[in-house]
Amino acid sequence: MNKSKLVAILGGLGIILAGCGGFVYTSVGGTVTGLGTTGANSVILMNEQNFTRTLTADGPFSFNVASNANYSVVVYSQPNLVNCTVANGTGKMTGEGALNNILVTCVPNVPVSGTLSGMADSGAITLNNNTVNPATSVATDKTMSLSANGAFQLTNYVVSGYRYNVTVAMPPAAQYCTVANGTGVADNKYPNAINNVAVSCVPAVPVKVTVNGLTAGNTLTLSNATTAKSTADTLAISTIGIYNFGWSLLNGMTYAVTVATQPTGQTCTVQNASGVADITKPDAASNIVVNCV
Repeated sequence: MNKSKLVAILGGLGIILAGCGGFVYTSVGGTVTGLGTTGANSVILMNEQNFTRTLTADGPFSFNVASNANYSVVVYSQPNLVNCTVANGTGKMTGEGALNNILVTCVPNVPVSGTLSGMADSGAITLNNNTVNPATSVATDKTMSLSANGAFQLTNYVVSGYRYNVTVAMPPAAQYCTVANGTGVADNKYPNAINNVAVSCVPAVPVKVTVNGLTAGNTLTLSNATTAKSTADTLAISTIGIYNFGWSLLNGMTYAVTVATQPTGQTCTVQNASGVADITKPDAASNIVVNCV
């Protein structure tokens, strides 16, 4: 069958369906602005049928839709450098004409940068940036690891108007790190304002445990309730040996190690479980012993 005959048949079918109270397919779409033309940004749109369109530059877009159907176009995946919102994204088709009034507008996000100092050679630190959408109170956590002192910029930018909170997710071994100037509200009118986050690290007391008697194939979970952080520091252990908790302690910080999850068919107890970190006598926090029988 040649192309002209196929088009005629499909066109006739559409007329028949329309005449019988059915529908034909048309399109719904619009334009996106603010992505730029370099391809550095990529936004994914999704319609009510879960079909997607990936856009990398300003310009038009469209989805197929039935002439009498409801439609909904939303942002499925945001770019990193800009944040995109949809206007006129929902409605109901009332005819066979294409609809092109959906507006996707993208505005710049805000970079977060600063300096890291005091970390020991060959150390590594993981930072977390918690951002909160003021309209929904939904929080999002993004982490980034650093392996050298000096200037840094977090890989994930912050949506303008969102609150950010940069904290230490995991410090370097045998060090304790603090963050200054780590909280605020991003504003893309001042894109270079969040450039003074200061992360500082100093020597600290490691908390070590020696695990004895754990049967091969079993898993033991230990918990350290410490004033070094707001939540307990945990360790999952699957073989005997000496282990460091992730967080080391400043002088005067307390620790209290307990068994969070016992291994199958065994009972583990903790000796020398609690104490106070003393930078002049660090060995005390390394004398914790877990015996499993």
